[in-house]
Amino acid sequence: MIAVTNALPLFSVEHLPFTDLPEHVAAMATIARLLPGGGGAPYVLALGKSQYLLYHLCGALLTRVVGDAVLANKLVLALVAVAWPLAMRKLLRALGRDERIALFAPMVFWNRALAVGFLPFIAALPLALFALAMLTDHCREPTRRRAAGLVALTLALFYAHASAYLVFVLCAGAIAAASCWVHRPALDSRRPTWRPLLSTLPLLLPSAAAAALWWSTGSLAYGGHDAEVVRMAVVDTVSALPMWTFDIWKSHLDEVAAALWWSAFSLVVVGGLSRPPEAGGRWVLAVLPFSVSLLVYLATPHHVGAAGYLNVRLAPLVTLLALAMLRPREDLWGTVPLGMAALATMVMAWSSAGEIQRVSDEKLGDFDALLAKAKPGARLAMLDFQVASPRTQEWPYVFAGSLYRARGGAVASYSFTDLPHWPVHYAPGLGPPPSVPFWVYRPCTYRYRVDGAYYDYVLVQGEMDPWDDEHHPVGPRFAALATSGVFTLYAKVSQEDAAPDVPEHGPCMEGALEGPLNGDAIDAPP
Repeated sequence: MIAVTNALPLFSVEHLPFTDLPEHVAAMATIARLLPGGGGAPYVLALGKSQYLLYHLCGALLTRVVGDAVLANKLVLALVAVAWPLAMRKLLRALGRDERIALFAPMVFWNRALAVGFLPFIAALPLALFALAMLTDHCREPTRRRAAGLVALTLALFYAHASAYLVFVLCAGAIAAASCWVHRPALDSRRPTWRPLLSTLPLLLPSAAAAALWWSTGSLAYGGHDAEVVRMAVVDTVSALPMWTFDIWKSHLDEVAAALWWSAFSLVVVGGLSRPPEAGGRWVLAVLPFSVSLLVYLATPHHVGAAGYLNVRLAPLVTLLALAMLRPREDLWGTVPLGMAALATMVMAWSSAGEIQRVSDEKLGDFDALLAKAKPGARLAMLDFQVASPRTQEWPYVFAGSLYRARGGAVASYSFTDLPHWPVHYAPGLGPPPSVPFWVYRPCTYRYRVDGAYYDYVLVQGEMDPWDDEHHPVGPRFAALATSGVFTLYAKVSQEDAAPDVPEHGPCMEGALEGPLNGDAIDAPP
């Protein structure tokens, strides 16, 4: 019941305010059209370069069933939310821990990685927990059924997200090695049994081969350059862990829920210290996943090429694996913290539902009515001159134009389709004109002539009118077609160059450009 209630805020509005979410929805809609009988699209599947395939493919198949990629994405995400505590309970059972601790898991779903819209990663976490549970059981008692399930589950985990897969592989190796001592025939024997290693590690080879093949393609490199590695200071990485676990909204109700959750966590820790030590060394298996994931969190770079926030997004996984170490008491002092965790989840869900509704009302308005003004099969550019929200820690709806692609548009740019590791790429010759990376955060790089000739519509977020008299635009003329919330949709009304004798310039600066692109209004993603 708590898990289902925790997922209900996902249905509180039509379009959730998670930064990258519209791009995932657009990818689902595109893949659905690329499937047999889907009508086609100016895209191709990037089967060899992407490790995001599972989430988007599941969403695409569901899109074909329900007929709406936005709804399909919500349903997949809701199933993921419900799966979090179920997967945690499965892992606790495999480790011989108290299954009641799974009550702490639902609230961790509402984390900063979700707010940024790292949906494939969010979906990969319960898969990682299920895989660790199955591997732990297989180390204790190997069976053919578990072996086959582990091969399939690890392959699915890799094609859900490589980061979660990496943490799983390292945890799996540590658990298999420790199991050689924990599950030795005689507890007083000094000789380990090698059966756990020999029976489990070969089962990881198929997924490891898929990972090696993906890495060999160099899909994290971008713009023809090697993948640049950027690291955070250890102090900053440690301080980001609690923030990336729960801090989504700028209101303080989520902080109240987080304080209640961490207080309950602390009470269980203190209560567990009064219990007698565990016999047999099985406690080692419960400590290892957290220890390994924490080391991975601290060692992972912040950016590698086109992939960003690689370390901090691991924070909710580290928190989940910390739950496996808890030993609640059997009496009232063990029950009270569990009730506190459940109450914290309800507070967070209620807070999230309200904030989602308010952000949607303030930013979008009747956004679907605005999108309906644009003809299907056309090309749309997004210019975000106003990105922040007083309610969210991240930038909501900067990819709102991608929802046009989900509603039947051909192209909505800037799009992650430009990234080599994205599951769909533009078909040769059908993509937009080359632009600077992540130009969705750099609206001033829009070129009136080059981009204006390609796009049929421009979606502007903010009060700026790029085609008013003050900016003296050149190139094809666009006129305001509809407004909703903070968005205005402009439609091309003339292909002719409005001022053929005036040098090219962008919407944020006067005068001619020295190169093909003008200066940046916004430097980088949040």
